Amino acid sequence: MSIPQQKIWVVDYGMGNLKSVSGAFEKFGVKVVVSSDPKEGKKADKIVIPGVGAFGKAVDNLKNLGLFYEIKDQIQKGKVILGICLGMQILFETSEESEGYQGFSVIQGKVLSLKRLSENIRIPNMGWAKTKLKKNLIFDGLREEEFFYYLHSYYVEPKDKESVAIGEFVGTDDGNNENIRFVSAIHQENIFAVQFHPEKSGQTGLKIIENFLKI
Repeated sequence: MSIPQQKIWVVDYGMGNLKSVSGAFEKFGVKVVVSSDPKEGKKADKIVIPGVGAFGKAVDNLKNLGLFYEIKDQIQKGKVILGICLGMQILFETSEESEGYQGFSVIQGKVLSLKRLSENIRIPNMGWAKTKLKKNLIFDGLREEEFFYYLHSYYVEPKDKESVAIGEFVGTDDGNNENIRFVSAIHQENIFAVQFHPEKSGQTGLKIIENFLKI
C-alpha cells in the first residue's frame, strides 16, 4: 500500500523537537506544516503532537496559544492523531508532575513518576530499550520485540490497560533487575501515541511513521 497524499500538522506549542519530527515525516513526501495556528486543525488530514518537558507547562502553552480546545475538538471528531512522548502524556487526565492540571482527558488514566517503579531507576530514563509490541496497524511489519529511543521521567497508566495498551517498555533499573515495565504505546479509536521517540529510533521508528501515514 502506497502512502496517500495528505497534510500533517505538527503542533508547535513551544515544547517539541519539531525539526526532527517534521523531518521524519517529510521523508515520505507528505506535506508537513509546523505551526501554532489553531486553524491548521481543520485543514490537516492528521495531527502530530510532539513534546519534551513538563505536563503543566504543556497545558499552559496549548491554552495560551488557543490550541488546547481546537485539538481536543478535532480528536473528538475522529481526526487521526499521533502523540509522541509528552504529547502522549497530555492525552491523559492528570499527571503527578503537575498537580491541579487537566490534560486533554481523551484517554482515561493518569501519568506517574518512574520512581514508583523502582528507586534505582535512572531519571530521566534515557536511551535505547526493548519494547514489546502487540499486533496493531501502527506496528505493521515490525517484530514482537523492537528497540526504540526513550527520554522521559514519567509514564502513563491507562485506566483500561487491556483495551488501549499496544506496547510495553521492558528494561532494567540501575540495580540490573529485570523489573521495569510500563505502557509505552496506546491505541484508542483514532488516537495513537508512543512514549518513545520514533523520529530518533532509526529505520524501526520510521516504519511506525510510515504506518501512521498509511492509516
